[in-house]
Parts: sequence; structure tokens; C-alpha cells
Amino acid sequence: MADFEVYVEDDRYSVPSLYLITAESEAGARAIAEKMLDSSDHHQGVELRRQGERVFGTGSYAPRRQGGPELGETSIP
Repeated sequence: MADFEVYVEDDRYSVPSLYLITAESEAGARAIAEKMLDSSDHHQGVELRRQGERVFGTGSYAPRRQGGPELGETSIP
């Protein structure tokens, strides 16, 4: 079992909500984080961390290329 931090961006609030979870594996923690994202239309993204190190991000917390999209490209989170 391991402890993880989950930050949830919710469009109703100005700061992310922090949840502390325990899961058997990183994959299990990712599944919990993804369920949290899907649990409300207000949830824009989730970031999963273990001991302060970023493990996973999706939605508005998905990894982005540096510098943003080039002219003519679209950015897909």
C-alpha cells in the first residue's frame, strides 16, 4: 500500500482540491484519480503525486509541450 496526493481542478473553485488516497499500486491510484475526474462535469483535471513527485496528470493537468502549439496546430489536452 502506498499513499498518494490527488489534486482536482474544479471550475467552481479558484484553487485545486487536495485528496489523500491510499492504493495498492500506482496503477490503482491512477484509476482512482481518473474516477475522480469523471465523477463531475465540474472537474477539469487531476494530478497524482507520490511523496510530492508528479506521477500522472490528465485533463487540464495533462503534460503539454513547451512553447505551446505551432502556427496552424491545435492543442489537445
